[in-house]
Amino acid sequence: MKFLLKKSAFTLVETLVVVALFAVIGVSLMSSFSMGMRVWKRSADVNIMYRKAVINLERLGQELRAGVNYPYIGFFGSKDHIEFAALLRDKITNVSYAYAPHDKAVSRHAVTMQAVLELEEPTPARKVVTGVDNMSFSYGYFDVNSSQYLFLDDWNYTKNGIPLAVKAALTLEGGETFEKTVFIPISQ
Repeated sequence: MKFLLKKSAFTLVETLVVVALFAVIGVSLMSSFSMGMRVWKRSADVNIMYRKAVINLERLGQELRAGVNYPYIGFFGSKDHIEFAALLRDKITNVSYAYAPHDKAVSRHAVTMQAVLELEEPTPARKVVTGVDNMSFSYGYFDVNSSQYLFLDDWNYTKNGIPLAVKAALTLEGGETFEKTVFIPISQ
């Protein structure tokens, strides 16, 4: 009795075609994933500095709008430094922002009046944005002689009170510039 063996195996050509198809699919998947990772890394590096700059300008705006007319702190500013009183978390707080060109950073310092009165140890200023080429502040007021809004580079509370607006301009190392004008509700 003869047994008929039916061989159901793949031929060499069929096997090579399948291997080639899998190789092409694998290479295309790997190249698309690696390209996606490179693009993601490149965009993540730029976006972090961009996001920090935008968030901190917005925070400055919120704190300026929460400003209070508190004579013991006042409102003082120069081209690269601003100091004012604000009501933050139900406490009167002395808030200051300063640009340090040698560090290429913007620092923020906030101390509550309660901490000052209780003679607590002062906390150091914290760098909130790094990689900054330039940051400048200008202070707006209404000039009755020319009937225009004008901006000064320096502001003194004892002479001028609280400004109508503060314009903050920040330039990152990559050349990206952000500008924000904040109108202060408590100004006269």
